[in-house]
Amino acid sequence: MFFDHLKTAEELKAEYRKLARRYHPDLGGDAAIFSSITEEYEICKSKLGQLQKMLSDVRVGDTVWVNGTECEVTWVGSEVFIAKAKGRAKHAVFNKSTGLGLNNSNYRASLLNTYFNPSKK
Repeated sequence: MFFDHLKTAEELKAEYRKLARRYHPDLGGDAAIFSSITEEYEICKSKLGQLQKMLSDVRVGDTVWVNGTECEVTWVGSEVFIAKAKGRAKHAVFNKSTGLGLNNSNYRASLLNTYFNPSKK
C-alpha cells in the first residue's frame, strides 16, 4: 500500500522516513496510520533483506524467476549474474545485491516462484 512502487532497500528506507515525518503521532500525525506504515515497512524490509541475501549466493545452474518466468543462471560474477529464460534465447544481467536487471530495471530476479512485490503480503 505505502511501499508498493519501491524496488530497493534504499528507496524503502527513504520513503519510510518521509512518511514517518508526516504521520508520526509526536509530530501531529495519526497513530493508526503510522502503525500501519511501520508494520508494512518491517515486512518489506524483511522481504528485501531475504531476497538480497539469497541472490548473493546464486551459482551457475541455479533456477531463478524473473518477473514470473523460470530462468537458469548461466554465469556468476562477484557483483552480477546472467540468467537465461528456459526454452528461450533471451537472457539478462542482474545485480546480485538488488536483483534488478542492469539493462532493464523492470526485470526483477528472485529465487522464489513469485514476482516480488512489497504490496503483496
